Amino acid sequence: MAVEVGLWRAWEGATVDPPSPRPVCQLIRTEVFNLLVPGRGPLQAEGEEGSRPGSRSNTCAAESTSTVIGSRASLWVALVRFGRRDGQGPRCIQRDGSLLMPTNRPSYRVALGDRAVYFMENSPDTKRVIHLTACLGTYLVYVIYEAVGATDASIVEAATVVAQEVLSWL
Repeated sequence: MAVEVGLWRAWEGATVDPPSPRPVCQLIRTEVFNLLVPGRGPLQAEGEEGSRPGSRSNTCAAESTSTVIGSRASLWVALVRFGRRDGQGPRCIQRDGSLLMPTNRPSYRVALGDRAVYFMENSPDTKRVIHLTACLGTYLVYVIYEAVGATDASIVEAATVVAQEVLSWL
């Protein structure tokens, strides 16, 4: 009995880092970046961020270089892959805190992957910001898209398209 309990405790506390996910910038077509981030500068990619034990991620960012009002936008995308940690399975939707659940803003579901949610931030200068997360198996896609002069519907559609671009390669 003691051996069984010991093995259970060892398995429960084990952290298994997953293989690195693919570079996320390569999973999104250039046309999508050009459409959503007009006048963008070069893509900025970072990889192998070990933000949490049992996960690995790659990020990609694009930002408008234009200062013309109404054409400014930025896009940040992360692709996170989960491994096993503290006895939890590697599935994204089983991980605590993997999906965005803000306490002071309503969140909305999107029909994407195993589960997807988003919430919006709006400011008086008509800047819209969306935070969207989508889980598929052991992967989490996190999109933050900010645009000036966009409607709520268009920014939700844009973030959903970006998440679909990434998920289609997995």
